[in-house]
Amino acid sequence: MKKEITISEFADELKKRLENGKTVDCCKEELITLAGIIKKKIGNEKITVNWKD
Repeated sequence: MKKEITISEFADELKKRLENGKTVDCCKEELITLAGIIKKKIGNEKITVNWKD
């Protein structure tokens, strides 16, 4: 089922899934879309990351 939600709602759901140990595999396409929005809208903001291979 597809539905339109705000970025804020999507972020809340992602945060909840990650905090509860769930995967975000269900949202791969949406995460790619979100990455494009982030790059376009707030691409110069800074974030501290701890990359794991």
